Order: sequence, then C-alpha cells, then structure tokens
Amino acid sequence: MSYVNRHHSKKSSGSAELMYLLIVLAAGFLTAWWAGHKLGMDLSSVTAAASILGFTQTGRVSHGASGYQPNVGVQADQAAAAPYCSPGQTAAFAGGLAGLKQQLGNAMGTPLECEHSTSAIGDTIQQTTTGLAAYNKSTNTASFTDGWRHWAITTRGPVNWEGTDSNPPPG
Repeated sequence: MSYVNRHHSKKSSGSAELMYLLIVLAAGFLTAWWAGHKLGMDLSSVTAAASILGFTQTGRVSHGASGYQPNVGVQADQAAAAPYCSPGQTAAFAGGLAGLKQQLGNAMGTPLECEHSTSAIGDTIQQTTTGLAAYNKSTNTASFTDGWRHWAITTRGPVNWEGTDSNPPPG
C-alpha cells in the first residue's frame, strides 16, 4: 500500500508562459505595424511578414465538412461592397482626392474603400491599392502617401516630399 502515500509533483511545461510571450510579441508586432502606418513609414517587410503569418487574411471559413453550403450570392454581394460605402455605392475618388488622382495617375492606385471621416471637423481618408489618400479640411489639403513618398495639393499648389512626416513641408 505504499502507492497511497506517494506524492505526485506536477511539472509545469511552461506552455502558459509561452502563450503569454506569444501574445505579448504579437501585440508588440501589431502595435509597431499600426504606428508605422500612422507615421507613414515604409513597412513593406513587416506587411510581408504579417501576410506570411496570416494576419492579413480575411473572409469566412466555410464549414463544408459539416455539410454547410455557403450562400454564394450573398458572399459575392459582400465581396463587391467596399468598406465605408453605402449600399450600391462603389469606391471612387471624389472632390480634392479626385483632383489629386488626376495629377498622380497610376501612382495613387485605385480606391479599396469609400472616403470616410476621421474627425469631427471633416478630415477624411481613403485606402487605395498603393497607399493612403487623405483630406485635411482645416488646411484644405488633399494628400497621398505610399508610406515614404508623399504628394499633396495645397493652397500654394502641388507639392511632394519624402520621409515620415505626413504634413507638407512649409513653403
């Protein structure tokens, strides 16, 4: 009956600590990615790493193995609707951003979403296939960046610059 008095010691495998470490690393990585986009830094290597890790994948998982058949018509309608667009609206450049697109051409890409407000005063942004277009209402400036290069139509005319500063250089 010696087995009754045995004490079992539980060895920790460290899986909880590993999981916390992965969460902290992922949070740091995503924060750096977000901050880089806000500052306009060239983050192509981070974006590629995020894509490889699956952070950029969107869409629903179909449950074909359990007999679920997705409604193809509904999914096609959802795919056609761009973010921030009203029903039936397609993403397009308007106002000052349309004028900037005329000057920049293919460098500005095509819109991925409808222009939408980012502030109470009327500032707007619009994601494109090649970067981010923005309109600053207080300075009446339409601008576009690919992450490093910037273009804008200001009250003194068109300007372009490079770097992390999203504001046009003083002129």
